[in-house]
Amino acid sequence: MVIDCHTHLDDDGRAEKLLRSMDDAEIDASVVIAETLPGDISNAAQVLEAVRQSDRLWAIINCVFSKTVELEYVEELTQLLHQERIVGLKFYLGYEEYSADDERLHQLYEYCEKHEVPIMFHTGVLETGSTGLLEYSHPLQVDRVATRFPNLTIVMAHMGNPWLIDCAAVLAKNQNVYADMSAFFAENRSITAHDVEVFKQRMEQVRVFLYSYEKFLFGTDYPLYSQKEYLGAVEALEMEQAEHEAVMHANAARVFGITTS
Repeated sequence: MVIDCHTHLDDDGRAEKLLRSMDDAEIDASVVIAETLPGDISNAAQVLEAVRQSDRLWAIINCVFSKTVELEYVEELTQLLHQERIVGLKFYLGYEEYSADDERLHQLYEYCEKHEVPIMFHTGVLETGSTGLLEYSHPLQVDRVATRFPNLTIVMAHMGNPWLIDCAAVLAKNQNVYADMSAFFAENRSITAHDVEVFKQRMEQVRVFLYSYEKFLFGTDYPLYSQKEYLGAVEALEMEQAEHEAVMHANAARVFGITTS
């Protein structure tokens, strides 16, 4: 069984291409992130429609930090989190300039902690030309939240790449923190054999630090990457059977409460 814990809809806002990609890669379930697009337009309605139409899809809702000063917006978010097949809340650190531990977010963290809703933070590099700041997307930002809210389950998207060892240090220190393996490679390009070798070398350094991959989740960041190619790259990592099961499906199933037939 394979669960891709980090995908997006294609530009057309429909799920058909994603589902075909999953079939091609033999992926059983995918988590789709609802996001706020340029111009402050959210595609949440399209994502929710997609997950209602397919029992292979689940959704994570994006929280826009600048809107959290509006009580109506926060209430809307918390109501969405009670809907069926919505399994988490994502924060785009770096793209918006705020500290993960900003006190204005503590009420939301407390809510998610109480209701066992996992949260996902963007960590690591930002898109070329982004007006955001990398200091806010560093993995050490997550350590602040994980320490203050030890019962809040947190997933670091993209492993904090290029700060993989820093990400590993946060994972080692905090039992409530995981990381997904998505978006390691150059976007919108095929993953080459050389790319896979570099991935293996860098991830082996992480494994030496942590002794295993047991706190990682398989994710791709589709459609920026081919799910089939990305799955092949992760399958190339040297993993014991228990690690493989944790990475490919068990962690995502437990963290996000995903069940597959």
